[in-house]
Amino acid sequence: MSSRPVLPVLLLTSLLCGPLIPSGQASAGAVFRLAAVTGKTTAGGGTSVTPASAATTAPKLPVSPDPVDAPDFLVGLIAARSDDYATAARAFSSALTRNPHDPEIARQAFTQSALAGDPNAVALAHESVKHPGGRTVLTAFVIGNDAALHGRWEEAASAYRVMPNDALTRILAPLLQAWCLAGEHKGTDAVRLLTEPAVSASPAMPFYLVHAGLIASLSGDTVLAGRLYDDAWHQMPGRDLLLTRARGNWLWQSGRQTEARDLMRQMTSSDTALSIAAPELQAALTTPPVTSAVQGLAHAYLLVAFLMHQQAQHAPEGEGAQQINVASAMMLRMALTLDPQMAISRLMLAEIEQDLGHKDVAATVLSGISPADPLIRVARYRRALLDDALGNTAAARKTLEALAHDEPGQVLPSRALGTLLFEQKDWPGAITAFSHAIEAARAAHTLEWTLLFERAAAWERTGDWAKAEADLQEARKMVPDEPLLLNFLGYGWIQRGMHEKDAITLLERALSLDPDDGAIRDSLGWALIRTGNLKKGSELLEQAAEQTPLDPEVNYHLGVAYWDLGRKSEAIDQWNVALGLKPEPDDLIRLRKALAFAEASPKAGTIPLDDTPATPGK
Repeated sequence: MSSRPVLPVLLLTSLLCGPLIPSGQASAGAVFRLAAVTGKTTAGGGTSVTPASAATTAPKLPVSPDPVDAPDFLVGLIAARSDDYATAARAFSSALTRNPHDPEIARQAFTQSALAGDPNAVALAHESVKHPGGRTVLTAFVIGNDAALHGRWEEAASAYRVMPNDALTRILAPLLQAWCLAGEHKGTDAVRLLTEPAVSASPAMPFYLVHAGLIASLSGDTVLAGRLYDDAWHQMPGRDLLLTRARGNWLWQSGRQTEARDLMRQMTSSDTALSIAAPELQAALTTPPVTSAVQGLAHAYLLVAFLMHQQAQHAPEGEGAQQINVASAMMLRMALTLDPQMAISRLMLAEIEQDLGHKDVAATVLSGISPADPLIRVARYRRALLDDALGNTAAARKTLEALAHDEPGQVLPSRALGTLLFEQKDWPGAITAFSHAIEAARAAHTLEWTLLFERAAAWERTGDWAKAEADLQEARKMVPDEPLLLNFLGYGWIQRGMHEKDAITLLERALSLDPDDGAIRDSLGWALIRTGNLKKGSELLEQAAEQTPLDPEVNYHLGVAYWDLGRKSEAIDQWNVALGLKPEPDDLIRLRKALAFAEASPKAGTIPLDDTPATPGK
């Protein structure tokens, strides 16, 4: 992924124009700072371009002429600020019936309907363009897409041509115009548009070549299609699912089935999520991924959505990334308007909606994927993770168990099942699932240390430290300087009174590698207390408590240090604080024992300690 060019930040502002951003609303300056000056290299390795239409003042929501007399407007405004597009669309549309000549309400009714994927957006787009300033990129998309769906290709091309010239349209326009030409059966002109010198310098050129190849294939020019796919393949080292499917189908139709299968095998073996769908994607090699110009348009929107989503992942966390993702979701809804069965768009849109906090919307999006689609297993996996996030753990478990059973050689379903069972405190079940995942990973030579770490945590919870230690030691051979591993292993030894000198060495090394980690500081401080270095140990524990004041275990440790230092009232206070922090059962037992001992033996010099399990993840 990172080897692909990361194209410009295509801002929500480019879609909606300055006054139409519906929510949140960092200032435009804050948003536009996400885009680098033309030619600067982004974190992803490509170029970043500031849209020509970038505003310099903060976008504002419209103000109703008389808000008190327009309750629907206010409902829409509140819903828009909460990203509840469907409610906002209904409210603004209702407000528009009472204020049909208000241009701002007309624009909001249209915008929110488009964001919600409402079919009324087409009529509202035509209404919006009647008002001054009502013609935007988004109206062009909606009107153009509707024309394309009805086979009115010249009208679609005209609608797309009136878009303003900015970063968004400079990337998307050649694709939209080319597919309109393909819809008119002018394949030669379409290919020429995507390969002419005027676009050859674009960082999107590898993607243009893929679409040119798809158009050539639809036009029956398989020789040209093969050449274009080869050119794209050499220019796109990061690979792409659409290119892989298109080139694989071309190889298959050319009688080179073995090469086609090897090509798809390379794709699915290098992408963990796609590996779940490997059998179905192999079977789909016999079918071209795009069979109509309308589907080609949908893939053009998908491409831009993907590039925007990639940019959001490199943007600083907060409203900037959120606005880019909202814009990406809009592009995906444009794709789904054209091709409602497009699984890859639904998968990406569900991921974005979940990231935006719209889990119910994400579930609805996933439910639209056909059971016959090659990516249905990926969709089922994503739905299982979503069900778990929604609290539907029984449904999530059932789906993951079925996926793991159907594809025992796949790592991802078994690993996800292990994680779910671990969270449910079903340690034996988690061990079984993680073991299946480890076995599959060993067979595929893809075993990661984190998978061994996860099983070690489950072994530790069952009380089988020997097996936990074995997994940790194997993982340590892979990443000898991983702080998490050093911490878990060192803390486990200290808790059991084993290898104390080596444990302190490991914990000191872990802290030197990650000096800001409060859990590691707590572990080292506890190790020093356990081995008699009260002064240094208590200092570290106090620092750890400042970093993680809500951690019951850290507060327990600090209380023990205070008691052993003779600061008994402070120790009791620390343990009482820990009791109010919802400690885990093992921490709760230790705290109650400590408080009972303090009450029974107030003059005792030290607190008796039992060897107790380490905390996984410490």
